[in-house]
Amino acid sequence: MEQSRVPLPDAAFESRYLDYVAKAYDRVEIFGIDMQSRRAMRSWPLRDLYTDPMAFGDTGTPTETTAGIALAGRRRTLVRGAAGSGKTTLLWHMAVSAAQGQRTASDHLHEHIPFVLPVRSLQRRRQGLPRPKDFLDAARSVIADEQPAGWAERVLVAGRGLLLIDGVDEVGESERAGIRAWLGELLTAYPLCSYVVTTRTQAVPESWLSEWDFAALELGPLDPDGIRGLITRWYALNSADVGGPVEKAASAGRRDGLLAVVVERPDLREMVGNPLMCSLLCVVNERGGLRPRTHGELYGAVLSMMLGRRDEARAISAHDITSFREEAQILLLQHLAYWLQRNGRTETDLDRAGTLIAGLLRSMPGLAAERPPKLLAYLRERTGLLQETAPGRIGFAHRSFQAYLAAKEAVEQGDFGLLVDKADDPGWQDVVLMAFGHARRRDSTELFTSLLDRGERDPASRVRLDLLAAAALKYVHEVDPGIREQVEHRLAQLIPPRTPDEADALAEVGYLVVELMPGPDNLDPDGPEARMIVRTAQRIGGSAAHELVRRFVEARRLRAARVPRPAARPAAESVPVESWTTASQQGGYGARVLEIAGSDPPPDLDRLAYTVHHVVWRGAAAPYTVLGRLPLLRTLVIADSPALTDLDGLPRLPRLRTLRITGCPALRDLTALARTGVVFLDVAPNPGTAALAALAGVARLRVLGFPWLEGEFDLEALRRRLPGVELVPRSGVRT
Repeated sequence: MEQSRVPLPDAAFESRYLDYVAKAYDRVEIFGIDMQSRRAMRSWPLRDLYTDPMAFGDTGTPTETTAGIALAGRRRTLVRGAAGSGKTTLLWHMAVSAAQGQRTASDHLHEHIPFVLPVRSLQRRRQGLPRPKDFLDAARSVIADEQPAGWAERVLVAGRGLLLIDGVDEVGESERAGIRAWLGELLTAYPLCSYVVTTRTQAVPESWLSEWDFAALELGPLDPDGIRGLITRWYALNSADVGGPVEKAASAGRRDGLLAVVVERPDLREMVGNPLMCSLLCVVNERGGLRPRTHGELYGAVLSMMLGRRDEARAISAHDITSFREEAQILLLQHLAYWLQRNGRTETDLDRAGTLIAGLLRSMPGLAAERPPKLLAYLRERTGLLQETAPGRIGFAHRSFQAYLAAKEAVEQGDFGLLVDKADDPGWQDVVLMAFGHARRRDSTELFTSLLDRGERDPASRVRLDLLAAAALKYVHEVDPGIREQVEHRLAQLIPPRTPDEADALAEVGYLVVELMPGPDNLDPDGPEARMIVRTAQRIGGSAAHELVRRFVEARRLRAARVPRPAARPAAESVPVESWTTASQQGGYGARVLEIAGSDPPPDLDRLAYTVHHVVWRGAAAPYTVLGRLPLLRTLVIADSPALTDLDGLPRLPRLRTLRITGCPALRDLTALARTGVVFLDVAPNPGTAALAALAGVARLRVLGFPWLEGEFDLEALRRRLPGVELVPRSGVRT
């Protein structure tokens, strides 16, 4: 940052604040039982464990990029993801990178001042949602009182603020409108700042902030390599707590066994597709060797392990609370979880929690004499399941545990009517599904029957309720054959969709639909049902939907590759195009080079779409709409377009890796390349020093070709600006 532009008192405080942020947020907590201190959570330097998550855009097109690349160049982004997908970790990583002045994939943020603002903390402020001067206090920063008067406002007015607003889903649906209005006021007052907002996928639609030009981004699941990498890193970090050589060898054997079984069991890979569930699996494997079959078994095993351990060396030890066994701890926790769920909360104050526990203790003779604050302290300090969210307030360390325990309490209380009434509420969806896992066969039969009956009585909710019942089949241990037949019959009436209206109705239900859809192995990938499935997935969005679309795209490509090539194609001709890199020549049998003049699509574009990897575009009008219909496009040549000034349509091409630009003298803006995966770039004539400077934000760029030398050109300065990029000169430019 150019400190000369910042008032002296501000510069001094900013230096201290950035140092504080770099240290305070450079940590990540992962599940693991420390055998020395018996802590349920371990805190590690973020830099040792962070992996940039895979991300998907909001266009319904499968992508191959990471969150860092997808965020590059974007000033306003809504990041959605499943529980445990790494949303908070992503924001903390961005805060640390900005504070340390690191040049990352999101390089445009490296001169910004980060403000990490957890929505849950903002909403509970008695003074209302914070103004800029209150940001640090709302984030519980211990140096909040040191900031110069008006400092935060000056940062935001100058457009130097990076507002990282975490967890819209952490507040109730009725409170989200207030958060959205507050955010709108900030955007109006400080339009030049950068904003990243996170939420669970089902909490708000991807269009929630589109009024203010927010792009939507979805964090994807771990792929098999990501799962294996996280397991390996977890065990590497955990090895410091393992004893001597014999114990270390045994632990390494358990690691290798887990890596092998993850390869063999697709159901296990699907279950641990996010960092939270993957680390939980490591914990269970290391301590007990269990290979769970369902989410419920995994949560149950982890709870048993976390609650059954004691630490006699601590102030609260086994002999201090003689009857506080695992079963009693679970009773108290599920009672608290269910109260929070019924009241639409994720936290409460200690007094309220104490009152809730006190009422339950009267029916537990072994604990009736204990003080609720002492029991809460034990649960918070020794299990890791509860955390202090603010002074005097507690909540569950992770929402997934709250849902699991709330479902257990609901089933044990026989509150099946309430579960059915809430089944169409996205905030209860996980609880209802987990309730099926807790229920005995007789109870699950009642739940299934009640869900289906409500669907009969409530046509507006029938689609969602029938799909929820179908999804629940994966959670139950056993189910009455008649119930299964009835649920599968209902499902067959809905999936696959057969018309655009049916597809759009399914898309309204959301991500639950995706896992119930058949894949291309069971359908004609070019048939009408396949097209309706793709339509549904594109409208739903999210990582699982993008993966389903990708599978159909690949199936179509393979089918097209098997079709014999005709002798000639008058409508769209395959032409030889000279390219400076052999990377653009890759592609199997059936791959074609398509030449486009103007913006009108060739009449047989749909038939060719899954065989075209390489396009040559000549003409004035940008054919981005046409290019967006080519899902396998990897190489693009833009030639002889004198009116072209920017490349803003290229981020719509997720697989683009090679770009050659020639004969575009008005081109002066290359910033859009930061939101692409371009690896090889050739550009002529020289777009100018300012345009080339933007290439520092193109995270995947590895080769830059420049067949020009106009006047004085500082090649060494360009090398310093683009570390890691090979410069390939032409026309006498020497390196």
